[in-house]
Amino acid sequence: MTTATHQDNEVRLPRIDAPKPDPAKLNGRIDALDGNRLHGWIWDEARPDQPILVKLYCDGKLALEALADQSRIDLRRNGIGDGRHAFSMELDDRLIAARGRLSVVGVSPATGSELELRLPAADELAAEAAIAVPLARFFDKVEVLIALSRRAQLAQKELNEKLDRIAARLEENNAIAEATKAEAEAQSELVRRLGELDVFQLRFDGTLRGFDERLAAIRKEARAPLRQVTVILGFLSALAAAMSFVTLAVTLWGG
Repeated sequence: MTTATHQDNEVRLPRIDAPKPDPAKLNGRIDALDGNRLHGWIWDEARPDQPILVKLYCDGKLALEALADQSRIDLRRNGIGDGRHAFSMELDDRLIAARGRLSVVGVSPATGSELELRLPAADELAAEAAIAVPLARFFDKVEVLIALSRRAQLAQKELNEKLDRIAARLEENNAIAEATKAEAEAQSELVRRLGELDVFQLRFDGTLRGFDERLAAIRKEARAPLRQVTVILGFLSALAAAMSFVTLAVTLWGG
């Protein structure tokens, strides 16, 4: 009896390693110790959009943490990313008294790389604080003024647009008012002409009444042979008066 054995061939896929992140390029410094507040900045040139975590140690133990995400106009002007890489820490009296045993370290959240920021001597920090802190405050005020100026420009633009819309509406309203005024004047003129026509009609009716009365009297006084001639003349006079009325009416309406 023959026994056949089959050996499974193991397929080995090539190992694909995950791409390694770019190494961190940390750069920063401590600028000043203004009273109990420690100022500085740090950033990762390889990842300028990612803020760096700053840790303060006293005798090797973590005492404070802060993110380097505060904006400083002097950093932006000096090419330090978008300028949002500053940090500040409020130190208590215990930490101030132990300043010789303090150390500040920046840590990249992406790679874990660390950069220790040198804490200058007290006289060096005091000299830098005398210049850097007022200058930073000055630049902060300048940045606020720039932001206010931009807002003022936007507000002025919106105001100009509103004024243009109001002016357009006023022009439209003026056009409507002028058209209404012209229509009112035309109606007033029409009413005036109708009044004149009514007055003329009243006068014409009076004239016809007088003419009828005179014609009746003439008929009574006239002899029989002249009666027909009188009727014809009366008819022609009435026809002439009617034509005059029509002519006057056409003149009033057409004028």
